[in-house]
Amino acid sequence: MGRKSVYVGESAKDRSINLMDKFIKKSDSKNQLVKNLPARRKDPNIPIDLWPEKDQIEYYENRSPSDIFDEIYSAYSTWYSTVKQQSGVYHRTFDEFISARDLKPTLYTLWQEKTMPKDAVYQLRKLGVY
Repeated sequence: MGRKSVYVGESAKDRSINLMDKFIKKSDSKNQLVKNLPARRKDPNIPIDLWPEKDQIEYYENRSPSDIFDEIYSAYSTWYSTVKQQSGVYHRTFDEFISARDLKPTLYTLWQEKTMPKDAVYQLRKLGVY
């Protein structure tokens, strides 16, 4: 007669599967709690357009001029093209004026100082860009 092994309990495979199932149930219940949050709430991860109206009004009223500038002109290239357009000078002529008079560093410092394009055009006119 053969010898029978007497093993009581779960195998290692069954135990790991049960632990994984327990983890999945726990994470699913956490995700359901997050899903139950209202869509319109003040949270840095949610776009401002989805905040409650009161919080949106408060946010827009308390912005500084530099925040407004950063929102409109997030990149130097967008600011530069706006300055070029508002100058009223033909775009190639504008570029030639800037490169001939070596005004690129000046323009970049104006952008870093968060100068609005209208004021930047005024300062460029003082420097001879017509």
